[in-house]
Amino acid sequence: MERRAFVRLSAYTALVLAIPLADGCKTNPNDPLSQPFLFSRIADIKTLREAGMAYRKLAPHENDPTSLRQLLSEGKPTTDAKLLTTLLNRQVKQDFASAKVITVAGWVLSVTEARQCALFSILNT
Repeated sequence: MERRAFVRLSAYTALVLAIPLADGCKTNPNDPLSQPFLFSRIADIKTLREAGMAYRKLAPHENDPTSLRQLLSEGKPTTDAKLLTTLLNRQVKQDFASAKVITVAGWVLSVTEARQCALFSILNT
């Protein structure tokens, strides 16, 4: 094998191996908007996706990441992940207290959790 061909092949191989590791190829696991913190403690990833897809069928007007992010972050700072997680968890509790709940895929979730599951299902399909 010629040296030039070997160098090209090595470069292509390195590129192919590095692409799946690029940040743009996966969702941010630390994105609080797409991580229903309380529900994810009792449900697996498959259940989160199923609940998200079921909610998207019930609320087709919220079936895109932009509108879901806007609804979830409304009035909340999105730069501090810890603060945003705290505020979203507080919103989940307020949803339950004010009966803002919905049944999706056999689970009774707050509307906030259902929206988080919907965003999760969009970003992880």
